Amino acid sequence: MRKVFLSTMLLSEMKPEDPTYYTSDDFILSENRYDFPLTYVIDNKVEPNDEVVIITAVQQDSNGRINNATVNYKKYKQEVEKILLERNTGFNFEEIPLTEEFNSLTFNKFFKQVSQLIDDNDQLFVDVTFGMKPYSISMFVAVAYAEKAARNVDVDTIIYAQKYSGFSRAKTAEEKAKDPSKSRIYDITGLFYLNAIAGNAKPGQKHKLDKALDLLIND
Repeated sequence: MRKVFLSTMLLSEMKPEDPTYYTSDDFILSENRYDFPLTYVIDNKVEPNDEVVIITAVQQDSNGRINNATVNYKKYKQEVEKILLERNTGFNFEEIPLTEEFNSLTFNKFFKQVSQLIDDNDQLFVDVTFGMKPYSISMFVAVAYAEKAARNVDVDTIIYAQKYSGFSRAKTAEEKAKDPSKSRIYDITGLFYLNAIAGNAKPGQKHKLDKALDLLIND
């Protein structure tokens, strides 16, 4: 079984002097500090001799202009590669190129690209934090499609993280050190399975399903 990690790359500029520190009430995070939320999942889930695939959608450079996403992707690959090499895993990076220009079919094509990279027996770990939200939705739907249409695909974890944009410029370096920017990583896997329930519902079942949801979801 391959362990497949899916995400869309951060579009905004990362500032080394103004880093984001991730925290979580849903996960026990590594003491190593990472710049990308999915790296924490990779650090936690990858074991020696695993077969790992890292699939990342990346906005491409255009017209001679360097895109923040391509710069961030290089940092992400370095961050992840260090973990995978230390674990002695077989791994492969798959990049889905994204363009700045898009039309009504762009997100459908993205859905197709994502779903074609998922295979039978894959275990999926998905980060829908970054990028344009239609890409996140398209990725979410592609994962739902693959989980249902492929054989033995396991959607293990889906995360979403707050992306704190940085400290107030009025803060001094000392104040930043004492009170660093923090961003929570949330486990939204349950939302994926609620979507599956909604997708399988039939007309007339709502009253019974509402009662089932009362048991599943505590207010």
